[in-house]
Amino acid sequence: MNTFPEVESELKRKRIMAEMDAIRLEEEAVKGKTLLDKSLAQLGRWMIASGEKLRKQHRPLQESRATKLANKVA
Repeated sequence: MNTFPEVESELKRKRIMAEMDAIRLEEEAVKGKTLLDKSLAQLGRWMIASGEKLRKQHRPLQESRATKLANKVA
């Protein structure tokens, strides 16, 4: 799909702005003023790390099942 350079640059700008907002929110959460803010930030980081670890563990299983099914059909 061909897109105009202006459209692509606008999409990239929006993506960069979203990343900057996410970084600002993360920094604000880390600098939390209360114990609750700091605890929630730590919980969020742990949940993300755990989810990524689970995704890595189960991705090969899903791919191998799909491969077996594709080979079975072929």
